[in-house]
Amino acid sequence: MTAPEPRPHALRPHRGSSLASSRRSMRGPRTFTHSHRLRLERAAAHYLRDCYRRVTAARASEFAATLGVTAPYLSRIAPDILGMPLRDFLRRKQLDYAVQLLKTTPLSAEEIAIRCGFGTVSTFYRWFRSAFGTTPAAFREVMK
Repeated sequence: MTAPEPRPHALRPHRGSSLASSRRSMRGPRTFTHSHRLRLERAAAHYLRDCYRRVTAARASEFAATLGVTAPYLSRIAPDILGMPLRDFLRRKQLDYAVQLLKTTPLSAEEIAIRCGFGTVSTFYRWFRSAFGTTPAAFREVMK
């Protein structure tokens, strides 16, 4: 038995023109259920707790890697599942934890920024101010 002859370049299928990709395009948009949302929220909570424990910045690309998917894919489907972009969802969870720490601990805003996985203090201040309209210190004073 002889090997088949290679096809001339013009007859080779183009990248992305496989039968599988044509089936995908015929299916239409994917719908996600409440179960998908709950699973992604649990995975995010687990990932963020790990970031807090390791005192490292939370990154969407690292979160995607822990889920075994690519960052572009997760960023594309997250708004359909969560109702907001992935970055905003992760930041919202970090801000919720920061508020909890501001209310219940005497830690400085700088220490809270690090413990909440913001990467830098200026990132924490910027996101906190955009979410609450005030600085973490002023927020703490109002909450007393």
